[in-house]
Amino acid sequence: MAPAISILLPFHNAAATLAEALESLLAQTFGDWELLTVDDRSDDGSAGIVAGFARRDSRVRLMVNAGPPGIVGALQTAAKGAAADWLARMDADDCCHPERLARQWERAGAGAGEVDVVATDVDLIDPLGEGMTRYVAWANSLETHEAIANARFIENPVIHPTVLMRRRAFDAVGGYREVPWAEDHDLWLRMLQHGARFAKVTERLLAWRDSADRLTRSDGRYHEKARQQMRAHFLSALPAVREQGVVIAGAGPIGKSLARGLLALGITVHGFFDVHPRRLGETIHGAEVAGLGDFGHRWRDAVLLSAVGLAGVREEIRQLAADAGYGEGRDFWCIC
Repeated sequence: MAPAISILLPFHNAAATLAEALESLLAQTFGDWELLTVDDRSDDGSAGIVAGFARRDSRVRLMVNAGPPGIVGALQTAAKGAAADWLARMDADDCCHPERLARQWERAGAGAGEVDVVATDVDLIDPLGEGMTRYVAWANSLETHEAIANARFIENPVIHPTVLMRRRAFDAVGGYREVPWAEDHDLWLRMLQHGARFAKVTERLLAWRDSADRLTRSDGRYHEKARQQMRAHFLSALPAVREQGVVIAGAGPIGKSLARGLLALGITVHGFFDVHPRRLGETIHGAEVAGLGDFGHRWRDAVLLSAVGLAGVREEIRQLAADAGYGEGRDFWCIC
């Protein structure tokens, strides 16, 4: 009989933290699971650690990455071997609260078939900078499907190793794929695009470890340039953006970069709004820069994109947009 949950855990040279991660899974109060660990060409004895756990507990399986080197190939290998209707994620340097899977399984059931992805809040271990601390606080603040969906272009709205996801919804969008940006953010965007419903257990059920060599710091696919490319790709697929074009609030570097990406994909950029007096009346990529006096009136049929990166400005533009009758997630999106 198939287990209720298949846990996907890729690893590469994780001997220092792997045992602690595995112990936290064996300590789960919800026990109807299989663990598919995938060795992505480790040479530090990590596979031997997993083999020891597999001898202790038959639910633990040790696999070898059968795909391209890297996390995507390892995750594809694990997903292909999974037997359950629900897939959970775990990383080799994190730890789960004993009630993690139980709480997520309960929330998935409470959705009465309407929930496809259940995430949790996290505790950040050993943060290396204020940026990561701010990001985790922001991600933890997204508590509903609507909040997650509306935040999809700002940063990654769901912390990957917290998720429990319905296999059917995962398969419907093709699962993990090799892309020039973050594989997990790419998956959430495709699932949201396809109508998947997200939910959150608002408890800190995962201890998420920061480190200098984590992919978000060391791999360019997780950096802002790649994120901008991803934003343009998925924004250009929205019917309203394709049909009505966009107007961008913010004529600084972020707005200009976004405009270039959208123009390259055939999207009309009607204009920009900005508060800087020197920019008013300028032309950027063939589009005029207007002041806030025109906000909500000029180019009103276009989709509004907020592209100002200064602290606190996102909420100000949100309020201006709401006052002008824009609906976030419909004809208004924050992208930073």
